Amino acid sequence: MQLLPRLCMATGNGDGDGSGKGENNSGKLGTAVSSSSSTVSTSSSAAAAAAVSEASSSTSLPSLPSLSAAASATSLAGSFVHVTTLLPLSASASSAAVVAVAGDSSSAHGLVVVARPACVALHDVSTLEATSTSDAAEAASAAAAGSVKCVAHLLHGGAAVVTGHQDGRLRLWRVSSRSPARLRLAAALPTVADRLRRFPVPSNHVTVRRHHRRLWIEHADAVSGVAASPDGRRLFSVSWDKTLKVWSLPSLRCLQSLPAHDDAVNAVAVAPDGTVYTASADKRVRVWAPRPEPDKPRRGRGNKKHQNAYHLVATLSRHTAAVNAVAVGCGGERLYSGGNDRCVVVWEREESASHMVAIGALRGHRRAVLSVACAAAGGLVVSGAADQTVRAWRRAADGRGYACVAVIDGHGAAIRSVAAAPVQKRLRGDAAGEEEEWRVCSASFDGEVRVWSLRVSSGL
Repeated sequence: MQLLPRLCMATGNGDGDGSGKGENNSGKLGTAVSSSSSTVSTSSSAAAAAAVSEASSSTSLPSLPSLSAAASATSLAGSFVHVTTLLPLSASASSAAVVAVAGDSSSAHGLVVVARPACVALHDVSTLEATSTSDAAEAASAAAAGSVKCVAHLLHGGAAVVTGHQDGRLRLWRVSSRSPARLRLAAALPTVADRLRRFPVPSNHVTVRRHHRRLWIEHADAVSGVAASPDGRRLFSVSWDKTLKVWSLPSLRCLQSLPAHDDAVNAVAVAPDGTVYTASADKRVRVWAPRPEPDKPRRGRGNKKHQNAYHLVATLSRHTAAVNAVAVGCGGERLYSGGNDRCVVVWEREESASHMVAIGALRGHRRAVLSVACAAAGGLVVSGAADQTVRAWRRAADGRGYACVAVIDGHGAAIRSVAAAPVQKRLRGDAAGEEEEWRVCSASFDGEVRVWSLRVSSGL
């Protein structure tokens, strides 16, 4: 029996996910270079007009202005080329994949992480060659845990990747110091040591459903999102069990479990200042932050526990349907959330009780938005949806509008995960402006991971 995604069933494009048990994927990734060299160009004015026309038939937020319509006066033009398709070596394997940008994506040493139930691999963002691949035996044991729901990269403590699985556990992968081409399974969270330490205490056991109890450090359902803090000291995971859990690095202990939402939690993102954002099927995005330190520090262990505590700061309610994705951009000053209402809501930081205010929406997708990602620099936002398309949005120089510079439609299934990384920025030969290039990665529910070269040119 296949387990379909809980929130994507209404779109009709959620098949292929959750069939991780019983799949025999190989432990390596094969790379197939596209033979097509055609380039599709989309001007900002034409893309904005298409976005407005498509949004007229969608159930979007009527109270939010369309930011893409304001970008029609800009001189941005985008073009994309299909560069590479990353496929499992076994043609029979159709397990869904997730993708993320790892490392310092603003430099030439950025990495692309591709995670499947039977394989986790790191690829160089420029050459797209596999630099590290998980061991076949260890990946096979992880495949028994079901499909991979999410992936994140740890920026500190060496090259490491964290994956969230259907069985409610997180798995930590590290690049082997002896063999850099090997990605070894370092731990599964919660660890055995953490379980044994908390098991004897009755108060550590909580009721997750009728006649069923488990430790509070365990997720009771699939892990749907994972993110690491910029300083590398904390790891955050969310689950369909409606909770947000805070983990300590590098000790790998669970520090806190929060009842985050009233329905399944689908995504989590962390801002540079440590603020955490969670998106849920209850149509809300919630903001979490560490409690401020007391004026008079306490003695003993109580003060340490206080420093670890996160609390609810604000609840953002502007979506009309389930929220599936969330991403932080502009150094934490902006937030992007996509949901089943087919739009990406843009939030702007403000110093008030609400923490963030919705300034508009990016419309154009014809079905539910399932993933959103921001490039490390350049103001590029990428969204993937159940309509099998990826849209690239470029923020205007004044920050008030967005131009839909590309609509990528090469997949045969719903887009499950997207990522973007800048490659280079240079002046055009005709001295009429500058051109920026990004690597855009998209993973669909049929297990296909495609890499695109996106170029955006602007006039001076």
